[in-house]
Amino acid sequence: MRVPTISAALIAALLLGSTAVAQADTAAVDQSAAPATPVVAQATPNPSASPAGTTNPGPSSPSTPAGPQSPSSGPTQTQSAPPPLGHYPILDFVVTFTQPAYYGNRNALPVTGLSPVNRYDPLDIGGTIRIPVTRKLNLLFDRVTEGTLNQPLECVLQPNPAAPTNPTVRVCPSDSRDILLQYHATYQFDRYVTLDVGDSFRHRIWTNGATGVSTVPFLCNNNGQSTGANCTVSSTEHHFGYAGLTYTTKPWRDLWNSQFSFAETIDAQNVDHHVAIQCSAGNLTANTHLPHNQITGCNFAAPNANTIGYYDEVPGKSKLWETTQGISWIYPVDPRHGTTFLLNERWGALNFYENPGLFGAYGVTTGQPYRWTSALVYQLSKRFSPGFTLAMRHSDFHSVPQGTPFVAPNAIHVGSWDVIGTFHLDTNTWFH
Repeated sequence: MRVPTISAALIAALLLGSTAVAQADTAAVDQSAAPATPVVAQATPNPSASPAGTTNPGPSSPSTPAGPQSPSSGPTQTQSAPPPLGHYPILDFVVTFTQPAYYGNRNALPVTGLSPVNRYDPLDIGGTIRIPVTRKLNLLFDRVTEGTLNQPLECVLQPNPAAPTNPTVRVCPSDSRDILLQYHATYQFDRYVTLDVGDSFRHRIWTNGATGVSTVPFLCNNNGQSTGANCTVSSTEHHFGYAGLTYTTKPWRDLWNSQFSFAETIDAQNVDHHVAIQCSAGNLTANTHLPHNQITGCNFAAPNANTIGYYDEVPGKSKLWETTQGISWIYPVDPRHGTTFLLNERWGALNFYENPGLFGAYGVTTGQPYRWTSALVYQLSKRFSPGFTLAMRHSDFHSVPQGTPFVAPNAIHVGSWDVIGTFHLDTNTWFH
């Protein structure tokens, strides 16, 4: 048995996706101190990459259904039935080599004497498992790695410590490395429209600054694993659900048979009402203090950094709703030899981790998702065989200036250069 070729609409939906995700520094720090490596807000191209990192060579030409036979065309011929549908897994193993695109030097703050990419590991493996349920419905699991998930942010000039009256210095965040896991389903209505619904989970596995790893609790007892009261850990994890529609056009002959995809995604993320913070002077009384009406468990008259309080990200709300928009140009450079160029631009939601960075009295939004002004991806791919595709990709992402994690008008800028090898295995071909 084998699975029929996926249509352009589904491949474009998996290539394009429509949501950028992010990470944020913990709130459980004294904001009056020097920024301790704000390894924050990076993005992956989408929460629906297939295979992870958008390495498919691009949509194949949609097959046109055979029309009815003309009476003058001779004897009536029976149209051959489509091949049987296979329900065994279709696997894509994705090996990615990443070169950081923008990062600073070892002489910038925080002064560590080490490069922001010290001990940088440029290689990882991810991939996608796809299970065909029907000819229209597929279940997928993605492990997305490298790219902007493994990057230091570009340096910024801002006051240090982060207060308006302090001298301006050059701050260069160190590298952090995240993994993105996605569970989702796609439904292909026709050759043009595809629905993608799923859940996204991002977590940090390593940082150059050795802090903020999602498995390490901060100022929380957590059943005896650390010191302090039980509370939310220093979260570098991010969960959200999403649903998106992608529309893919027919090939345009006047534009070298190019196709265009348009995507709209709705994202939903739970609000954390129990974020652990230090009851320090910086968080309670300094000129960067947090909003008092969102804090419980602290004595504002007697700040004490050894005491744990709780911060309510968004009082009165249990869930935040965001949207992301995207458009792609898919240009078949050499269809005969499997060479395809992809240009993808997205803007909108740049979701946060459960404990976002908080910068208090700058008059900016705290505890809210970041947003992208632009998340641009260029990719050139070459299919060497049905089982192997090689791609080169450049990502260049800019966030909206929101005063966090950097002082406005600074904003997040992160990017990468990637070489991606995808090994494709359809286990349905084993059971012809």
